[in-house]
Amino acid sequence: MKNVISILVLVITFGCNENRKNNNFQSKNDVVDSIEESTNLHEEIFPNILSIRSYGSDRSQERSNLIKSINIRNTNYQLYENLSCLDTLNHAWTTKSLSIVKNGILKNEFFKEDLLLDGDYPEAYNSIVVSTISSDQEKSLIQINFDCAPCAPGDHTIALIQFQEHSIKKSKVNSIRGEFITKNGVINGIGWQGYFAYELPYKLTEKKDKLEIEVDTSKILYKNDFYFLKIKDAISSTPKFCEIEMTIDPFGDKPSATTNLTLKPNTKVTLIYMAVKKISPSNTLPGDWIKIKVSDQEGWIKNSNDLTRMGFFAAG
Repeated sequence: MKNVISILVLVITFGCNENRKNNNFQSKNDVVDSIEESTNLHEEIFPNILSIRSYGSDRSQERSNLIKSINIRNTNYQLYENLSCLDTLNHAWTTKSLSIVKNGILKNEFFKEDLLLDGDYPEAYNSIVVSTISSDQEKSLIQINFDCAPCAPGDHTIALIQFQEHSIKKSKVNSIRGEFITKNGVINGIGWQGYFAYELPYKLTEKKDKLEIEVDTSKILYKNDFYFLKIKDAISSTPKFCEIEMTIDPFGDKPSATTNLTLKPNTKVTLIYMAVKKISPSNTLPGDWIKIKVSDQEGWIKNSNDLTRMGFFAAG
């Protein structure tokens, strides 16, 4: 009970002291050291209580919240989310940047430009969520998930930061129309084309002073100048009678050979591949070719209207 009371007293002291004009770790001895004394035992229980707040001349408020603490051998890293709030009716807090404190000393401020708000939208805000991808005695890799409003629906934006005892490496901010999937320390993407989802494998490359997240083309079938992206779980049934023209194999010896199919209602249709000449994490229109399977026949189509006739509808 004494420990809880001491934490509350610490928070009240930070929150009410309006004389701290230079927040965000400008004064290391009286701010960061005080926080460090309390975080060793309580960072997992009360990570967002430990914050520093100040007030600007324009009546705006600013604060920095401890959101992650990482120990790598003899080095302690603390990640702070820097937020601001204008004195408006809704009092919405927005993330301005992330600060990294190493052994009590401010080392970096990241993503300040990426988190700038659009002045045309008074209701705009940014927020972040941090998760751990992998961690051991040598290094720790975390993922920063960005959220903003207003923004395009269906987008997922992330960045990575890697901590080692003597170095910090980060990636640039990456976006995908769909979702990044992190599992067992591996990052992959699920892209959204407009009518269906498709697999988009990624790889993480560690450079001398940075990290790079990029599409891993070595895991994608490449043939005749096209990348074949595997379509994910796209099965439908035709809602009514329809007729489509299907190209048998546009990449074979007879690329112009076609066949006409008449589909009865409830005919099962499966989408297999999307073939594109250029890979983009923001593909929103149909690829150059889409491979389909109708009953026991396979072929390729290009017309997005055929997708609608077969029971696939655009969304997002």
